[in-house]
Amino acid sequence: MATGCVLVSTNPRNDRFLLESGVDYLEVEADVNSIISTLFWIKENFQQAMEIGKKGATKVKNNFDSKVIVKSKLSHIFETKNNN
Repeated sequence: MATGCVLVSTNPRNDRFLLESGVDYLEVEADVNSIISTLFWIKENFQQAMEIGKKGATKVKNNFDSKVIVKSKLSHIFETKNNN
């Protein structure tokens, strides 16, 4: 997903915290017909699918970049120490 490939997932953890189905990735049911239907949709709507892949990649890169996460955690640690 971080490379820009559109993610097709059943979202087994029902995670809706950061990524939005139809915007950042494509959610399918855990059955053959749903998966096949989504793959055909991607084929028929390739440009739109590519845009979903790009949006998902951008969101993942912006929210899961280790440098950003470490910087945020360190700022919280040092903020807490300075307030004590």
